[in-house]
Amino acid sequence: MERAFIDWLKSQTEANRHPNLILGIGDDAAIVDLQDGSTVISTDMLADGVHFVVGQTPLKLIGRKALAVNLSDLAAMGARPVCAVVSLMLPKALGIDEAKEILTGVLQLANEYGVAIVGGDTNRWDGPLVINVAITGLVDRVTPPSSTWRLDGAQADDVILVSGDFGHSISEKHLTFTPHVALALFLRDKYYVHAATDITDSLTIDLAAIAKQSEVGMELDAAAIPISKSALEKYKNDPPAALRSALQDGEDFELAVVVDRETAKRIVEDPELPCKMTAVGKMTSKRKFVLVDPNGTRGSLEIKGYEHD
Repeated sequence: MERAFIDWLKSQTEANRHPNLILGIGDDAAIVDLQDGSTVISTDMLADGVHFVVGQTPLKLIGRKALAVNLSDLAAMGARPVCAVVSLMLPKALGIDEAKEILTGVLQLANEYGVAIVGGDTNRWDGPLVINVAITGLVDRVTPPSSTWRLDGAQADDVILVSGDFGHSISEKHLTFTPHVALALFLRDKYYVHAATDITDSLTIDLAAIAKQSEVGMELDAAAIPISKSALEKYKNDPPAALRSALQDGEDFELAVVVDRETAKRIVEDPELPCKMTAVGKMTSKRKFVLVDPNGTRGSLEIKGYEHD
């Protein structure tokens, strides 16, 4: 099965050859030219019962999500995607046709984002479906005004900007979200970003990670948090629950950047911005996590989210 699957995958990847790719699928390893910038590498492993449910989730969407979460990681670093390797641990109940269906979801998204699928591995076992993607990106040396984004660059009085909306992603968004690569590259090339992350575990957990690594505090404005339509509908009779969903639900995969006040104003008002961004709070000199409610009352912000056990 493995050789037939490799031959099929090779045939699917030969049509659109990536400019950085020297040798792709079919040999013992791939050869990629990564000399034109800082190399960014990330990997994510997704498993049945934790990140999706086989039988309830279309196999193409499982493959799509496996690559999408890695693209979101590159966006959080301000990196341009280059190539990825994909490894499958297939349950014995699934065969080559199912494997092809999963990889079709990967390949469709890879073609959309210009990612070369350069290899991987396939095995079968008695356990659940597991898929792992390792991705490589570049931060071009010539890119002004900032280089690779990190968690530890936030400063007191910086503004927190987020894309999209938050809450109840389990309804479907976690399978169909758009990785914010275009937004990240737009911001990276035009503005100086102090810190950035993608929102995976929850809005509070991931923003708190920036604050902790930057050794600052954080203050969020409850009235400014963009709550998803799905969360608003689910909790239409319980606004506080809708807000908690936006703050604490995981797998929204939106982009958050931390910038100075003037830059935040310029970004929000930029007519060429690929998607809307919202100011949801600020970093503070006091190392506390604060939530300001719609009435202006300040209280402790609970740092809670989705745990990938």
